[in-house]
Amino acid sequence: MSTAATLRVCALYPDLMNIYADRGNIAVLRARCEWRGIGFELAASGLGEPLEEAAHDLFYIGGGQDRDQVAVARDMVATKRDAIHRAVDRGAALLAVCGG
Repeated sequence: MSTAATLRVCALYPDLMNIYADRGNIAVLRARCEWRGIGFELAASGLGEPLEEAAHDLFYIGGGQDRDQVAVARDMVATKRDAIHRAVDRGAALLAVCGG
């Protein structure tokens, strides 16, 4: 089956920000896309990794332990904040749940 559209998702800090099994939210999103014939691509960006803002339609971040949230906040300011701002300005969505 070919798809007319593809949703390109970037999970931010998935190893640290998954305290409430937030990967399940990604799994549900993938399934809902499949049911509608929408392609689904998943990438991840963790600590110290640059963010390709133009490569994604949706940025997702879940909840994490307090100490992990501190590390993520510091890294986000240092490596991802500006890219996320530019992506949202161009129309990308940011879905942040819990402590994300």
